[in-house]
Amino acid sequence: MKCIAYVSRTTANERGINLPAGLSNIVQISRKRNPAAQITGVLSYRRGQYVQVLEGPAIEIDDLMNKILADPRHNDIWVFVDEKVTKRSFDKWRVSIFDFIDQGPIFKTFIEDHQQTLDAFTFEQKARLQDFINLGNNNAIATHSYDGKYLKLLAWPDLNRTSQPQLIMNLCVKLTKNPYPFDSLVASDEFGTYDQVTDIIKDFESLGILTVTEPAPSAVSDVSEPAKPQDIPAKKPSRFYGAIKRFLGMG
Repeated sequence: MKCIAYVSRTTANERGINLPAGLSNIVQISRKRNPAAQITGVLSYRRGQYVQVLEGPAIEIDDLMNKILADPRHNDIWVFVDEKVTKRSFDKWRVSIFDFIDQGPIFKTFIEDHQQTLDAFTFEQKARLQDFINLGNNNAIATHSYDGKYLKLLAWPDLNRTSQPQLIMNLCVKLTKNPYPFDSLVASDEFGTYDQVTDIIKDFESLGILTVTEPAPSAVSDVSEPAKPQDIPAKKPSRFYGAIKRFLGMG
């Protein structure tokens, strides 16, 4: 029996922030063919990347992996586990779209079974898998933060492919005209928790439709020395008020 695990990149369809092109077809075919071929494992998608674990008879696994390598829906494929195994980490075939699949028991056994391989990964390799698998050493993997940053959309995502189109549309309105502070988005509670807002913004950025900038430095006036009387220009007398004063006999 054999286990192969890989991560690959894809491009979201028509600027959609959720499902990439072809994902529904991949899920349908996998659910139909994998159990018949005695293949178990998991498929997940987040922020432009798939991660998939395949377990089963070596011939079936190699045949399926060759098809995936030739599939144009998968780019920049990195096979990070390719090992013979004596037991399965997954009891059936699963799909876990958009979730951090290691946050529950679904991925715990796989991590334990392949801990030695996963521990040997470089910083860059761990960083690529971080959206899916918590490999430990979290302090070494930088968390993308928008705290204190200003955000502006260059284009809108495809609202037809979002799970919360009204919320996303309201957020797009905020970010379209002028750079908008991330901190204000979070403080409003209008778009969810800190993590939920961060996830949406990351999706925008991964689609190339968002600019992130630092706030402009505040203008600081020079108050080191008070202005001297002679430095303050005298106001010119108003001709209008002069005429009024003469009319009232005051001038």
